[in-house]
Amino acid sequence: MYKTKLEDMKKHVRGENEYYVSDLTRCPLKRVYEERFPELVLNQAYDPTLLLGDIVHLGLESFLRKVFDEGMVKGVLGVEVEKKKSIGEYVIRGRIDALIELEDGERLGVEIKYSRRDIGLPLQHHVLQVKIYNWLYDLPKSILIYITPNRITEYVIEEKVSEEELLSLIRDEKSPRWPWECQYCRFAILCPNKKT
Repeated sequence: MYKTKLEDMKKHVRGENEYYVSDLTRCPLKRVYEERFPELVLNQAYDPTLLLGDIVHLGLESFLRKVFDEGMVKGVLGVEVEKKKSIGEYVIRGRIDALIELEDGERLGVEIKYSRRDIGLPLQHHVLQVKIYNWLYDLPKSILIYITPNRITEYVIEEKVSEEELLSLIRDEKSPRWPWECQYCRFAILCPNKKT
């Protein structure tokens, strides 16, 4: 499992002026530090909490394929579908957990989140991520699914970000973006903007 996770992480290399969807939903310094300290990024391959999240993803993705096989949806268009889209001089790159086509031909996205906590859902940065996916994949809506030890719940997100909002997120240098980020950040040990 660790080896597979590590190999997958090594494959993800940003191009020039390329932003992952996750880059736009978190502290902008993380992107800078990931490029400067790749060894700290690769260290995440051995984090059991992240691996547990991967296992939850695999289980739900397997379930979606089963639902497809039983004819409940027209088709699972893909699992972990990657897409790039240009906006001015920038490229936005994302990988949504699943794309589904319903019987009526409507496409919708599925984003899966594992969380140890069940409080304050849906989380603001996850909603923003799904709004960006709706723009990136030109979806009318997506389902944000949370799996926690206490419940499984879903939220329908119908909004899309605008190109102006995306450009604003790219240019926003506020660090951290969210007040809680530093307590979970690998780079807090060296970051001058760490908030306690």
